Amino acid sequence: MKNSSLFISVAVALLATSCDSSKKPAAQSPSAEATVAAEKDIPLLPVTKGDTWNYKVHLEIPAGVSSPGAAEVDESFQRTRTYLGKVSAANGLPEVDCFEVIVPGSPHEREFVEIRDDAILMRGSMIMRPDTTQPMWLSHPVPFVVAGMKAGTESPDISAPSGSLTRKTRVVAREVIKVPAGEFPTIRLLMTGMDGELELRRTTWFAPGTGIVREEKTRYRDGKVIFRETQELTATSIKPTKR
Repeated sequence: MKNSSLFISVAVALLATSCDSSKKPAAQSPSAEATVAAEKDIPLLPVTKGDTWNYKVHLEIPAGVSSPGAAEVDESFQRTRTYLGKVSAANGLPEVDCFEVIVPGSPHEREFVEIRDDAILMRGSMIMRPDTTQPMWLSHPVPFVVAGMKAGTESPDISAPSGSLTRKTRVVAREVIKVPAGEFPTIRLLMTGMDGELELRRTTWFAPGTGIVREEKTRYRDGKVIFRETQELTATSIKPTKR
């Protein structure tokens, strides 16, 4: 539960639906203003093998949620993300950018993405347990963040055929925030959706040139909070660039 990958909830939705998005917006030529905004974000994430991001994580789970009579959880711990370079998730799959996520006392997790100068695309994830044989893998990459995103930008809605699993993502704002690692200009993304009876609300602050600097994730059942996790960047080997 502590590893809680950024991509895993989206991957579940997309694998369940085979990316059911028949309605695609017509392509439009970007305006000069949008082009300038995008250029300021590039490169979105300049990475070198061995780069690291350290996060302080705070986890809250009310009593009785995980099992009848279970005690309340209110704890903090460290999460470390390390860039491994190009890695194949399994035999027959292409090599893509890979991050290893480590939390003391939990199985390691790998996140698979495609990092481009102007976009980061999600490909999948895998918990590194001895019995793990296949990753959760997206045959078609899905955009996570794109250079030049501005407030109001929305991604296509995602839903399972049954309608029990949904995801919607939009850009809330571009804002400067302060975390233990420093002050960063960020793109604030809000993901909302349902997993059956569970409601998800996830806010991510992505700083172009640095990566994720803050994230808040909350799950609800019948309007009541059953899980809340916040992580903030405390240190990274990535050197901030002037923008």
